[in-house]
Amino acid sequence: MVADGLALSASAGITAVAGMIGWVLAARLLPTAEVGDTSAFVSGFLLVAGVAELGLGPAILRWLPRSGARNRRLLARSYLAVLLGGLAGSVVFVLVPAGGEVVHRLPAGVLLFIPAAVGWTLFQFQDAVLTGLNQARWVPVENGSFSVARLALLGALAPVLGSLGLVLSWMVPTVLGVVVVTVLVFRRVRPGPAPGVLPDRREIVRLLAPTYPATVCLVVLYNLVPLIVLHRFGAEANAVFFVVWTAINALDVAATAFVNPLVVRLSAEPGNARRLVREAGGRLVLVFAPVLLIGGLLAGVLLAIFGPQYTQGAGLLRILLASQLPRLAVVLGVGVHLAAGRGLGVAALHAMTALVAVVLALVVPSQLAFGVALLVAQCVLAVVVLADLRVRLPGARR
Repeated sequence: MVADGLALSASAGITAVAGMIGWVLAARLLPTAEVGDTSAFVSGFLLVAGVAELGLGPAILRWLPRSGARNRRLLARSYLAVLLGGLAGSVVFVLVPAGGEVVHRLPAGVLLFIPAAVGWTLFQFQDAVLTGLNQARWVPVENGSFSVARLALLGALAPVLGSLGLVLSWMVPTVLGVVVVTVLVFRRVRPGPAPGVLPDRREIVRLLAPTYPATVCLVVLYNLVPLIVLHRFGAEANAVFFVVWTAINALDVAATAFVNPLVVRLSAEPGNARRLVREAGGRLVLVFAPVLLIGGLLAGVLLAIFGPQYTQGAGLLRILLASQLPRLAVVLGVGVHLAAGRGLGVAALHAMTALVAVVLALVVPSQLAFGVALLVAQCVLAVVVLADLRVRLPGARR
C-alpha cells in the first residue's frame, strides 16, 4: 500500500515537473500570442476531461477490488462510460460559444480538440484502473513515458508547426498511451478467484450522485481561484499567484494519489480499517511534511527560477505550504469515506474545501490574507475530520 502510494505520488511529481518544463520550452520556441492560444486550448480539454470522467476514477478504486471474477465486465462498462462522457463533453465544449472561440483559434481546432479531450479523459482514468488492479507501480512508467514523448515532440514540432506542433505534442502521446495501456489491461487482467460483486444501481447512485458534483467543484476550484485573483488584483499579481497556486495544487494531487491505494485496501479488507488508516496516515505525514518544510525554506529560491518579480510570492507560498499539512488529514478522510462508499462524506469534504477557497478569494483584501485565512480554515476542517475518524475507527487516535 505504501509502495503504491509512493509510486503514485512520484508520478504526480513527474507530471508536474514535465509540465513546467514544457511551458518554459514553449515560451522559448513560440511567440507569446501562440502560447496563449494553445494554453487556452489545453486548459479546455483538461477541463472537459475532469468533468467527463463522471467520477468513475475514484469509484473504480472501491469497486474493482470487490469485482472478483467479474472484473473484466466492470472494466469494459467503465471504459465505455468514460469514453462516451469524454465524447459528449468535448462536443458540448466545441458547441458552446466561449469554447468554440478557444477551439477555432488553432488550425483544425475542432478536429484536434475532440480526440485530445476524449484521449485525456481516458488517460487520466487509467491511473485509477492500474491502482485498482494493484499495478500502481506502472503509473509513473506510463506518465514518465508520456512526459518524455511530449517534450521530445514539442522540441521537434513546435519550431516547424508553431501552435499546432504544441497541441500535437500533447495529443499524440496521449492517444498512444491510451491505446497501449488499454490493450495491456484487457489482455493481462484475469478474473479474480472469488465470484465477486458488481455495484448495483443503488450503490452507483449512492456513491456517484454526491461525489461527482463535488469532484467537478474541485476541478473548477483549481482553475477558478486564479481567475478571481486576476479580476480583483490584476494580471501582474495573478502571474505570481498562478505559479504559487499551481505548485500547491500539484502537491494536493500528489497527496491524493498517495491515499488512493489505501482506498483499494480498505475496500478489499474492511476488517483491517484501523490498522490500514493508521499506517497510511503516518506515512502520509512522514513523506509530505519534509517536502512542505523544505519548500517553505527554499520558497524564494524556487520562485526565482521564474524571474525576480516572482519572489514577492515567497510569503504566500510559505503560508499555503503550511496549510497543506492539515490538508493531509482531509485527504485521508476523503479516502476513508470513498472506500466505505459514503458518497455524501466525500462530497461534503470536497465541496467545503472548494467553497472556502472561492469565498476567501472573493472577499479577502490581499493575497497574503487569502493564504492566512485558508490556513485557518484547513486547520478547522482537519480537526473535524480527525474527530470523525476517531468515531468511525475506534482506537485509531494514534
